[in-house]
Amino acid sequence: MKRGFALLETIVVITFLSVSLLLLYGTFSNMISNSKRNLLYDDASNIYKVYYIKEYLGLDNFKVNGDIEEIDCDGLVSGCNKLLDSFEVENMYITYYDLKNYDSDLYSSSFNNYVDSLSNKGDYNYRLIVEFSDSSYASIGLVGGNYE
Repeated sequence: MKRGFALLETIVVITFLSVSLLLLYGTFSNMISNSKRNLLYDDASNIYKVYYIKEYLGLDNFKVNGDIEEIDCDGLVSGCNKLLDSFEVENMYITYYDLKNYDSDLYSSSFNNYVDSLSNKGDYNYRLIVEFSDSSYASIGLVGGNYE
């Protein structure tokens, strides 16, 4: 009688520990993948760079013609290329803030992954997304009724 109880108790404890370890592993692996993603996305220093780029370029009256508008320095502000070179900017985009459907075949997989990771919560109409030369990304929201 006692051997059967000890065997049953051992099986229950092993089952409990196995389930606990599986849940712990799932949570831990999710944390690792999120931390790897956060290394490339929305680093605090890159967000400051994006803010300064937005302020320097004066994007308050920029017109958006499609879902994603790529920005280049032609005709914007003098010294723009110098600023982008010093911040090591590869590409800049203005998008709708709640961007959901766009032709993802036109963009790199890293850009598509970044857009998929963005939250659509906020009181913004548009978003400035900047890709840096080290394949990291950062973005900030843009408010304004002057956009089309």
